[in-house]
Amino acid sequence: MYNGTEFEFILLGFPGFQDKESKSILTAFFFSAYILILLENFFIVIVIVADENLHKPMYVFICNLALVDVLITTIVIPKTLANLMFNLNTISFSACFVQTFAFLHGTTAQLHILAAMCYDRVIAVCNPLQYVTVMSNKLVITLLVLCWTVALVTPLVLLYFALQLSFCGPNKIPNYYCGHAALIKMSCTDYSINSVLGLVFGLGLLILHAIIFIISYGKIIVTVLKVKSADGHMKAFSTCGAHLFVVITTLLSAGFVYVTSRVPAFSLDARLMVATVQNLLCPVINPIIYSLMTKEIIESIKKVIQKNIIKHFQE
Repeated sequence: MYNGTEFEFILLGFPGFQDKESKSILTAFFFSAYILILLENFFIVIVIVADENLHKPMYVFICNLALVDVLITTIVIPKTLANLMFNLNTISFSACFVQTFAFLHGTTAQLHILAAMCYDRVIAVCNPLQYVTVMSNKLVITLLVLCWTVALVTPLVLLYFALQLSFCGPNKIPNYYCGHAALIKMSCTDYSINSVLGLVFGLGLLILHAIIFIISYGKIIVTVLKVKSADGHMKAFSTCGAHLFVVITTLLSAGFVYVTSRVPAFSLDARLMVATVQNLLCPVINPIIYSLMTKEIIESIKKVIQKNIIKHFQE
């Protein structure tokens, strides 16, 4: 609920960096990062879709992770650039809620997809002979549908309760995008229940997925230790290394943002910078990690370069 026919929020961006030079630096940073994210992630998707050798469960999951990374950044960065470049810092009530919903859905889906990949990696390492049978196309599609669908629960619940609040006065959001925590603080009624729900869902999701990752890789490590050959260890590392690295960076960055947002010692600008690193770091490094640490993707990229770039210059 809100009072007024055309209620709008004002996104303050980075309060400590409002001078022209700072805005120019931030604009260049966000623009460059966004273009890099789009190029990297769409390139990974195109490579996987174009190469039939990569039409396997793990690479289908990687494709979905790439799409999530594009989704999350596209939700946030264009509006941020409009604010920095043209001072378009207002956002309508409905658009703010849509942005919050999409951001929560994307970040939650990312965790679910990484968890589904854990199951895929456990089967690949612990039961390699049964991998093709267990990880069927039907199961992979089912897992992905569940990842995207179950990820709707968090934003639907949080925003349902947020819509029960009244927004009639404060409208200056100390952030460069609409997030749940900042949004509910704009209410002119008690939002303690909303704050508790945000805490339960945020912390609960992080702990739940951390447990899934720990159990999964605990099982993988036990299996790998039973293999005495160095080749077996290297094969296991090549199988799980990229996913493990992405899991660690995702959980650590999300956890760090969660902690800093609740520690008074951190200034507002410091919190925003940390959140920016989380929103941009994973989408930038994930495609690089999978490209450098996955042999089949490396080989496929080489084929693309040889077929389309080198051949073009030779002609």
